Amino acid sequence: MLKRTYVSQDLETYEDWAVIKKGIAELGPEVAAFDTETTGLHIILDKPFIFQFGFLHPTDTTKGYTFLVDFRDNPSAKQIINEWHDIVKTSQLYLGHNIKFDLHMLKNIGIEYRTENMSDTQFYIRYATDALHPEEGGAPLGLKDFVARYIDINAKYHEKLLAKQRTEIAKEYNTKLKDALAVLGAPPPQYKARSYTLGVVQELFKDPLFDIDDLSEDVKTIYLNWKSSLPGYLQGSVSSLVESDMIRYYELDKKNLHEYAHLDIVYTLEIYQHLQPVIEARDNFKGVALENSLILPFFDMERTGFLADKPYLEASKHRLKEYTKRLREEFKAMAGADITIGQHAQVKRILNEKFGLAVPSTGNAELEQVKNNLIRENPQHPAIQFINTLSELRTLEKWYSTYILRFEKDLQDSDRLYTTIHSVGAVSGRVTSDFQQFPKEPIVDRDGNELFHPRKMVLVPSNCKCLLYLDYSQIELRFQAMYTILVGSPDLNMCRAYMPYKCHDKNGTQFDYNNPDHLKRWHEEWRLNESDEIWEPTDVHAATTEAAGFSRSDPEFKHYRKTIGKRVNFAKNYGASLNKIREMFPERSLEECKRIDDAYYTAFPGVKAYHQYCYDRAQRYPYTSNLFGIKYYNISGHKLRNTLVQGSAAHFLKYRIRALWEFLQNNHLSSRMQMQIHDELVFEIRKEDPDTIFKNLKEIMEDWPDALVPIVAEAEITKTNWAEKKDYEIEDSTST
Repeated sequence: MLKRTYVSQDLETYEDWAVIKKGIAELGPEVAAFDTETTGLHIILDKPFIFQFGFLHPTDTTKGYTFLVDFRDNPSAKQIINEWHDIVKTSQLYLGHNIKFDLHMLKNIGIEYRTENMSDTQFYIRYATDALHPEEGGAPLGLKDFVARYIDINAKYHEKLLAKQRTEIAKEYNTKLKDALAVLGAPPPQYKARSYTLGVVQELFKDPLFDIDDLSEDVKTIYLNWKSSLPGYLQGSVSSLVESDMIRYYELDKKNLHEYAHLDIVYTLEIYQHLQPVIEARDNFKGVALENSLILPFFDMERTGFLADKPYLEASKHRLKEYTKRLREEFKAMAGADITIGQHAQVKRILNEKFGLAVPSTGNAELEQVKNNLIRENPQHPAIQFINTLSELRTLEKWYSTYILRFEKDLQDSDRLYTTIHSVGAVSGRVTSDFQQFPKEPIVDRDGNELFHPRKMVLVPSNCKCLLYLDYSQIELRFQAMYTILVGSPDLNMCRAYMPYKCHDKNGTQFDYNNPDHLKRWHEEWRLNESDEIWEPTDVHAATTEAAGFSRSDPEFKHYRKTIGKRVNFAKNYGASLNKIREMFPERSLEECKRIDDAYYTAFPGVKAYHQYCYDRAQRYPYTSNLFGIKYYNISGHKLRNTLVQGSAAHFLKYRIRALWEFLQNNHLSSRMQMQIHDELVFEIRKEDPDTIFKNLKEIMEDWPDALVPIVAEAEITKTNWAEKKDYEIEDSTST
């Protein structure tokens, strides 16, 4: 239940604000919050039309206040916001929920708030609750989802009213199309309808390759006339029918919307009040403080975005579409029926009746297993080509909808792609965003011709020398090596992959990972104590491959290193069991999978000791801290194995991001952090900045006085596009 009673007020004129402004300033809010209702979700192009804010009474713990300014009614909205910000700059805490989005909305109307007293209630949810995903019973990060579960069971009441109204409005728009289509005759026979219903329209556009030009002329004319009658914002969004979630909030009932907006502030403040004592009891303020320090760095990164090559995208769309259409015809010919890859029951029937295969399902993993069995037993079986074509079509259509159509839509009114960075989306603390999934390799046709390379679409801006990529070299495996040291079982192979562990220099001095000078000199000449041979870093992926029974003399060893050793290392680090290994290698027997599964511990026995530490720790204690003091509560030993390594690496990177941002700010440099992609940071290096910036950024990335294993950031640059980046030696270079 709510901890306080709230007084809410709509500020309809500046005079409404003037009456209370002085009293609020004298009261001195210590904990305040804000939110916006906007024209849409694009962080650069959309704008707020409602600004709501409020605060907790600083001395009376039973009272709270919320206020709302509707831009449509109050021409003084911006002035009120600025004057409120003058007051709240002195508050201890200025809260939002997904705060960066609302900062973007304010920036889009010329209001920039950069006082670093901000926090996000998502941070409080993450660091006050158990280290469980929502599907495992963990706390949801959504404002209403969290409040409805833990604070107010009726939290979604107004949201449901708004959703209902959005559905009704969408239905009204779609009914106009239905009425206009009623004058036409029956659609083509495959749609099994006597008239052009809305269901037929949905079926037409269900195919990702289908677009308006594929409609017959009479249907196309009616559809385009209908689309042009929609509000402007919908015309650019609708690709089939109007969906309820496309309806913008400013079309909705104002009274209900205002109540909804006030409650957003109430719920934001209530989450803080409920979770602040928990954070304190669990001693996890360090995590919240770190996330607070990243609000502005991530905000600036989000506003940078990626410059996109729109002509390349358009050409790729054409190539991908035409090739996919050709493969569809081949697929139909092999099937002997007019069938699509989405008709799973039909695909299953054809595999059974035409190819004599009784498959349990048509999932990718199951069909891959069936295909691999066929290759071993009868390499000429015609079902192999059928399954290959089905798999290829699934990939093609996924790429077309996930990248081509999405990017085309995002670039309608901009030449840059933008995304939102989620700093606490993962339980471990790992940063996530849509841009984490840019494939490294292009999709190609059967002859190896490039159809589309998403990274080729990202260009170097004309005001930049280059794009600089600083990528941590095997950062999680380095942290894994560090953990074997910390639990008292330093793993020889794992440690020697990154430093001359148990080696000596030319003076006979033993390498000491506690000595910062030795860590800095890790790449110099060191000799193995046991043989006096020159130390060479252990290839961790080759070590696992060898332990799995594959000889280095095997001509295919390099292939096995990539497809087995590397995959197994990362899978085991993520906690993969034997069952997962079997899923990864469906073509291999159970005995082979067991050998592959055992290879990781054979190659790295010290890691097994670390894993045992995780199991023991989880059984005995309610929490375990990562290397930066972030506590994970009530997590299983199995999950803790990966969470400690991944979480430590993630929080290390977060501290480095803040340090890099401060360096750019404090030195008044124009270069900008553009994005984080997994363990890699991308920078736009501006032409006016000194060439020393390359070395400066690399040094900051690698700086960690408490490290027990060298941290290495490898550099790449491109002067053209992301796909063409090349290795770049910073230490030996003074210019690009």
